[in-house]
Amino acid sequence: MKTKLISSLVAGCVFISPFTYANYFKDNFSWGYDNAIWNARSGDNGSPFGCEFSPAMIKPSQQGITLSLSQGACAELQSNNFYGFGKVQGSVKSGNTQGTVSSIFTYTSWWDSPGRAWQEIDIELLPSLGNVVHTNVIYQPQGGTYQSWEKDIDLSQFGLDYRENLLTIGFDWSSNSIRWYLYDAQGNEQTLRVLYKDNGDGHLAENEIPAYAWPMDNTKIMINQWNGDNSTEGYYFPGQYYGSPSWAYYDFIEYIPQ
Repeated sequence: MKTKLISSLVAGCVFISPFTYANYFKDNFSWGYDNAIWNARSGDNGSPFGCEFSPAMIKPSQQGITLSLSQGACAELQSNNFYGFGKVQGSVKSGNTQGTVSSIFTYTSWWDSPGRAWQEIDIELLPSLGNVVHTNVIYQPQGGTYQSWEKDIDLSQFGLDYRENLLTIGFDWSSNSIRWYLYDAQGNEQTLRVLYKDNGDGHLAENEIPAYAWPMDNTKIMINQWNGDNSTEGYYFPGQYYGSPSWAYYDFIEYIPQ
């Protein structure tokens, strides 16, 4: 990862560029991905997804990378490091193949640390759902019950279609709120959704998550292009897959610590 250290002395004060923040990164994916930030996964993550991760399905270009899927092979990049509260944002455009999903998301679980709960924050594009962004928070303790807080937001209200436009989108994650946002067709930032940690007043509002389920642990950042396996669960998410190849293009991914 290239780190910029920019400072200047003005009137006796030192000003440090935001690029010096601990753990900050921005990968523009110029001619590929930065190996210091990402690793290309192999293997698979099981049902309801029906493909094997293959680094060969990640194609570089002068600006941006394409994650593809075809004939049972698909693609995922996973961060090497773990990250805490802050902004995760990027630009993505996806094809229109039913039964596929492309995502920008955070994930950690007992696979990372024994006894840790599954904690996930999602931005997902699913052609089976149409021109919407699927937002979600997932929580499951090891050996316990799976819970999720899902909401689909229609992108047409912002003059955007992720199958035609490069979507610049992200979420701002803190100790008591998660705000999803994007930049509309005019380049203005628009809030998509806000969830809050339960404030303990004895009433769980529609836009609140129980305190026990709030994502707190440092987490991996991931991007992907997967297809479903047409299992019963797969019909629901990511939808019936008919075997066609697909792709998702990522222009950049950036993490800004809180």
